[in-house]
Amino acid sequence: MTQPSSAALSRRSFMQGLFGTLALGAGGCAGLSFDPRPRRDPTLVALLSDCHAGDWHSTPYQGEKLKECVARILALDPLPSKMLITGDLAYLWGRKEDYVLSRRLLQPVIDVGIEVTIGMGNHDRRENFLEFWPEYAKRTPVPGRIVSEVRGTHFDYIMIDTLDQPKETDRWITPGRLEGEQREWLKGACAAAKRPFLVLAHHPAIELGGEGTKPLRQSAAAFGELVMGTKEAPTKCCGYIHGHDHAWYVTRLLSSWKGNRIGQTLALPSTGHWGDIGYSLLREYPDRAEVSLVQYDFFTPKPLPAGTPPRADWQAIVRDHANLKCTFVAN
Repeated sequence: MTQPSSAALSRRSFMQGLFGTLALGAGGCAGLSFDPRPRRDPTLVALLSDCHAGDWHSTPYQGEKLKECVARILALDPLPSKMLITGDLAYLWGRKEDYVLSRRLLQPVIDVGIEVTIGMGNHDRRENFLEFWPEYAKRTPVPGRIVSEVRGTHFDYIMIDTLDQPKETDRWITPGRLEGEQREWLKGACAAAKRPFLVLAHHPAIELGGEGTKPLRQSAAAFGELVMGTKEAPTKCCGYIHGHDHAWYVTRLLSSWKGNRIGQTLALPSTGHWGDIGYSLLREYPDRAEVSLVQYDFFTPKPLPAGTPPRADWQAIVRDHANLKCTFVAN
């Protein structure tokens, strides 16, 4: 997906203004309507994670990095029809100021007609998030959790809530949790699905396989069987997408060690906190969903000061990640 030229953007602005003028003057033309917003591709989905946008003691670059990511997506032609964010919208403790800033930065995405769906990460806080995104409390199928079901053109998406929220408002719990009521709902939703779908959340599958201290491989296999079913009773789940690690990487998700079913597991980059910096674009086809990485930076623990020569090792990571993809095959 290439960025449009300045000439293309100028043409887009002109046409938007023209259509807006026509729409204002078309009141007497019955049945005619004009949408001045840019064209949106119904098969294209933007995937973001780990925005960590803060408006208090955080360093200023974090909000600016999310702003840059949004600007890059809004410069696409055509635009994606949906944006899915797999948690950690807030900086550290999910303060209200974080959601004021992130809502303002994401508003241009909403204004052009892109459907935005946000999940909970370990740095979010549900009650503060819901104050600025109240619609999520009304549509979640699991009371007390922020769960979303999104319908695409060829694929559907289930965004689950893996936040283990502490009582204290000045700390966070890093590992993810998928507790009983939500686990049972997810199992039933996956079994009942009639179309290919992907499950999304903040935490890796190895943290969601069950209670207790299972070895990581067993935990991942248990989660795989939960969402993908068994060999005898398979679901339409094609894989799992998560954030949390601030790095793009692909692993495998087994329904069970003997189930003979496998799905991809994709970890997304951060939009600007540390690690791999960028976003991903998912394109739906009838038989598959292809996700492409759009990475344009790498830094840890923070960017270099302005005017500092770039680090060769950081640049090498960005170059090595050029053209990386992950394909989810429809079941």
